[in-house]
Amino acid sequence: EDYGKLFESKVLPTTQILNVQDKYLVTSSRSGLMVVNIRRAFERILYEKFLRALSKGEHVSQSSLFPEQVRVGVENRLLFDEHADLLKSLGFDIVPFGTDTVVVNGVPDGFSCEGGKVEAMVSDLLFILSEGCSSLSETMQSSMAEKFAILGASSAKMPSSPFESQHLIDTLFACDNSELTSRGRRIISIIPVDDIDKKF
Repeated sequence: EDYGKLFESKVLPTTQILNVQDKYLVTSSRSGLMVVNIRRAFERILYEKFLRALSKGEHVSQSSLFPEQVRVGVENRLLFDEHADLLKSLGFDIVPFGTDTVVVNGVPDGFSCEGGKVEAMVSDLLFILSEGCSSLSETMQSSMAEKFAILGASSAKMPSSPFESQHLIDTLFACDNSELTSRGRRIISIIPVDDIDKKF
């Protein structure tokens, strides 16, 4: 019986969370309603993950069940070769195949492994890598982490259950800064009860 209760407490979040059109998560707070911008929450979480990966070598990679071959051209294939260590340090598992193709075996945790999204991701990676990232000073690390976080947030899988929604909020609040993205955009907004009362 105790084991069953333990399992239930992990599956069911302690508060009700409403997902509004895969854009916002809404839940109650002490002073009213807390609204979380989902994409920006992912962006903040991924930014801090990538910053840690670049500075300390910490990353989590998820393997794709069906590795994707993406034709990138000879010149771009060489670009992937040149930055293989950087990509690996971030959690990308991308290997060369032939002279003009790469195979995506895995992506960082938080990225989508879906077929159509992998091709778009590879295209975005090429754009980021072609901008130049040879010097990884603190400023460059922050800039690279930001670019990869924006890329990951744009293709992230939206929370599909109360448990996933709660996990996203918990992970966000574990970040160094849960209120703003690395670009200074607001992630969380509190709507006070007084403001709600004025609507009625």
